[in-house]
Amino acid sequence: MAKGMDIEMEPFDEDHVRAKITWSEQDVGGGKLVVEVTVKNTKARPKTEDQLRSDASALAVRFARAFADTIED
Repeated sequence: MAKGMDIEMEPFDEDHVRAKITWSEQDVGGGKLVVEVTVKNTKARPKTEDQLRSDASALAVRFARAFADTIED
């Protein structure tokens, strides 16, 4: 995987999708962080693919920041 972020989406239940977000720091030999989040996508008011990706990214970034704040140097 090249440097950047990749999002894989799959159905979870009728009102949610599961998003697997993978961050890669470098093209070769770098670190990688994978976060899976569940995103609400109600059957009555389904979101577009772009909206789901945006929601998933926002949730993953919040999680990653909260996790990073717990790590001591």
